[in-house]
Amino acid sequence: MKAPTCRQTLKKQCSAFAVLALFCLAFWSSPLRAQGSPSPLHTVQQPAPALTMDLPSPGGKTGRFALTEVSFDGARVELSSLHVREIAPGTQEITSEQGKIGSWEFHIDDESSYYGMGERFDDLNHAHTVMKNISRDTGFAKGTSSYQPIPFFMSTAGYGLWVDTYSAATFDFNISSPDISVTLVGDRLRLVVFEGPRFSTILDRFTSLVGRTKLPPYWAFAPWKARDYHLSDADVEEDIRKTRQLGLPADVLLIDSPWATNYNTFEFNTKQFEDPRAMIDRLHQAGFKLCLWLTPFVNVQNKRPGEPGMAAKIPLTAAANFAEGDTRHYFVRNADGTTYISSWWKGNGALVDFTNPEATSWWQSQVGNAVKMGADAFKDDDGEGNFVGGARFFNGADSRMMRMRYTVLYNQAMEQVIQKQLAGDGVLFIRSASVGSQNLPMFWSGDNAADFSDENGLPSVVRAGLSAGMSGISLWVSDLGGYIKKTRTPEDATLFQRWTEYSAFSPGMEVMSALNLGPWDYGEEALNTYRKFAVLHMSLFPYRYQAAQESARDGMPMMRALVLEHQDDDAARTAEDEYEFGPDLLVAPVITPGTQRTVYIPDGEWLDLWNGRPVPSRHHMIVDVPLDSIPVYVRAGSILAKIPEDVMTLVPPASSGNREIHSLDDRRVYEIYAGPSRTETDFEGRTLTTMRTGGEGSLSIDSLLHTFGLG
Repeated sequence: MKAPTCRQTLKKQCSAFAVLALFCLAFWSSPLRAQGSPSPLHTVQQPAPALTMDLPSPGGKTGRFALTEVSFDGARVELSSLHVREIAPGTQEITSEQGKIGSWEFHIDDESSYYGMGERFDDLNHAHTVMKNISRDTGFAKGTSSYQPIPFFMSTAGYGLWVDTYSAATFDFNISSPDISVTLVGDRLRLVVFEGPRFSTILDRFTSLVGRTKLPPYWAFAPWKARDYHLSDADVEEDIRKTRQLGLPADVLLIDSPWATNYNTFEFNTKQFEDPRAMIDRLHQAGFKLCLWLTPFVNVQNKRPGEPGMAAKIPLTAAANFAEGDTRHYFVRNADGTTYISSWWKGNGALVDFTNPEATSWWQSQVGNAVKMGADAFKDDDGEGNFVGGARFFNGADSRMMRMRYTVLYNQAMEQVIQKQLAGDGVLFIRSASVGSQNLPMFWSGDNAADFSDENGLPSVVRAGLSAGMSGISLWVSDLGGYIKKTRTPEDATLFQRWTEYSAFSPGMEVMSALNLGPWDYGEEALNTYRKFAVLHMSLFPYRYQAAQESARDGMPMMRALVLEHQDDDAARTAEDEYEFGPDLLVAPVITPGTQRTVYIPDGEWLDLWNGRPVPSRHHMIVDVPLDSIPVYVRAGSILAKIPEDVMTLVPPASSGNREIHSLDDRRVYEIYAGPSRTETDFEGRTLTTMRTGGEGSLSIDSLLHTFGLG
C-alpha cells in the first residue's frame, strides 16, 4: 500500500492536562531444569571432579555449567569446601575465603561463545580471547582494552557469570586450554552464576543484583555540543549562537579542559573567561545546561598548556588547593607516608583518596564551587585503573584490589554531588567505570579516532556500545565525528554524516572533536544531514526515554546487539554492526565510506521505517544507502511515541526563563505502523492501545478512543 498523505490532529484531555496527539498513520504493506525452580549446585566425580549445574540452553538442548578446578597461591582448593547458596531465584553464589590476599585461579568446562565483559572495542564474541579486567586510557588502537570493564559474561551454554573482583583479573576464553580459566587477586573468591537460558533473563538477574540504570533528567537526552577546549567567552558564545541560529536542537554545552585556574581547583580562570558568571547566565538563558570537565587529580606540576594562547594563563606550579589536601592527607599515599604522585596527560598530580570520608567531603566541597557558579553536569574524565600503581589508601586496602574500585568510588563521590548539591537535577558524563558505577548515567566511549578504521574508528565504537549494553551499561554514547584528529581529510564530511546517523539512534548525540569542529564546519550537505537527524533524535525523546525506563526496570539496554534477543540465530550471533534500538527499531549504521551495505533482518515482522514496505526476516539483503540516510526498520504494529520537530531544548522555560525557544510541552506525536494490535505504556504512564477491525483502526489513550482509516 502507498504511504498516507494526511496527518490527523486531535486534542483531548489526558490525565490532568491537555495533550495534542498527532497521529501519523503509517499503514504500509542447578540442576537448573526450569526457570525459578530450586537449583542447587552439586559435585560430581566422573570423569573428573566438578561443581555442576544442568542448564536448559537455547533451542531446547541441555547445557551445563561446570566449575572444574579452583586453586589459591598454586594449591588446590577442594570443590567440596566451597560455600554454595541461592541468593535469588536462578542466582547461585559460590565463595571461598583464605584469610589472606593471594592469587586465585579457577577453570570452567565450556567451549561456547561469550558476550559481555564491559565496553570492548574489538569483538562482541570473546571466545578465543584473553581479556583483562582493568580500565586503561588508550588513545590509539584499543584491542581488548576498555575504559569500562565489567567482570561478567554470558555464555551461549545458557548461563552468566559475574566474578566479584576489583583486581586486574585475567579471563582466558579457550586460548591456553579448551576451557575458561580466570586468575585474580584477593582474600576471597566470589562467583555468582545466573541461570538463563535467555540472555535477557541473565541480564535481568545480573542488573537486579549489581544495580539497574539510573534515569537522568529529561534534558540529558537532548543533543550536546562540546569542544576540545573553549579559549574564551567568545567560543562559548559562538556555540550558543550558531546552534540556535541554524535550528540545531541542543541543550547541554560541555566546557572541557582547561577552564579552571589549575587542575582541579574548580575556580573559573578569568584570564580565559573574562566574565564567567555572565557567560553562564547567558548560556542558561539560551536554554542550555552547563557541563564542566574534571579529573580526580590535584596537580603539583603542570605540563605546558598546548592550547593556543593558554601557556601564559595557567601556571606550571601546584594547584592552589594542593597544599591543603596534602597537609590533611586527603590524597593517596606512598609506603613512606608521602603523597603518591601520578603522571597523567596534564602533568603530575595527586589522586584524591576516596576511601577517606573526610577527603571525599573535601573534594565534594571543591566541586561545589563550580556548582555555585552554575554547573549542572560534570564530565568525569580519567580515574582509570592504570593510574593507580603501588599506592596506599586510607582504608588500608591493597592497591592490587583497588585498580577498579578507585574509579567506582570516584564516580560515586560525584554522583553524591549530583544528588545532594543539585537535588538530582544533574548528570555525570563518565569515561571509566566498573561494577558499582556501571548503572550511573551517562557514559562515553573515550578517545576514538575520527576515521572509519576498524581498530579505533566508527566500527569499533559501534561494537563497544553493544558490548557495554550486554554488560549492564545502557546510557552510553560516543564523541560524534570521532575525537582524535590532527588534520582535515577529504572524508571528513562523509564520516561526520555517518557518525551523525548512528548517533541519532543511540542514547545521546554529543559533538566533540580535537580540532574543535562543529556541525557547521563540514559543509552545507553535512550540516543538513546533521540537522535532519538531530531533529529526529530529539523528536524520538519519548521513545528513547521509554527505552531507558526499560533499562531501569529490567536491565535491557537501549542499544541491543542482535544476539541479545536472537541467541539461537547463527547470523545474529555474528552480527556486530547492527542492533535493535529500544523495543521496536532495528538499526544498521553505515560504518564505511561507501553507499551500500549488507543488512541482516532477524526474526520478526519488520517494515522499512522510511517507506513502510515489509522486509523478509532471517534474511540478508544488500541495500543502497545515500549519504543522508541510514537503514532503519520498525517492528510491525509499533506505536512510536515522539514530540514535535520544533522542540529545540528539553530544559523547561521555568528553569531557563526563555519562552521563545520551543521546549518540551504537552504536545505528543504517536506514529502507528501496520501490524497486529498492541497495548503499551508511554514514558509518562499513558496506556496506549491500537485495534484493527476491517478497514478501520483505533487508538485509545487512557481509554479515550480515536479512530482512523486504514487505506
